Amino acid sequence: MVDSGTQFTFLLGPVYTALKNEFIQQTKPVLRVLNDPNFVFQGAMDLCFQVPMNRPSLPQLPTVTLMFQGAEMSVSGERLLYRVPGMVRGSDSVYCFTFGNSDLLGIEAFVIGHHHQQNVWMEFDLEKSRVGVAEVRCDLASQRLGLGV
Repeated sequence: MVDSGTQFTFLLGPVYTALKNEFIQQTKPVLRVLNDPNFVFQGAMDLCFQVPMNRPSLPQLPTVTLMFQGAEMSVSGERLLYRVPGMVRGSDSVYCFTFGNSDLLGIEAFVIGHHHQQNVWMEFDLEKSRVGVAEVRCDLASQRLGLGV
């Protein structure tokens, strides 16, 4: 499901767990997991990290590619982590992984939220029940169309 009214992307439990474990493995050298089992952001975001507030930008992160029949959608960089407003641990900000476990929401569905739809051109073919995706730089597209940013 593609849902612009849902902020983040949710995956079925086993898929989410595999992605979560792989993301932790690949980011272990550059991110410190928030070890607070009682903290779950927005009820389903259970993978969070502590990032020093004095760090000018996030470290280099791996790309997550969602694979569909005949299409791929890549999520990378700052779209992989979301800074939790007002949440501080010592001298660190708290960032959460922008994928969550749909099982924690009580639904059995894959949901692509609007956070991962940013800078993605989405085309809905209702007649053939298909969705097309393509990466786009919205800032450049709006300039070329004379819409301003």
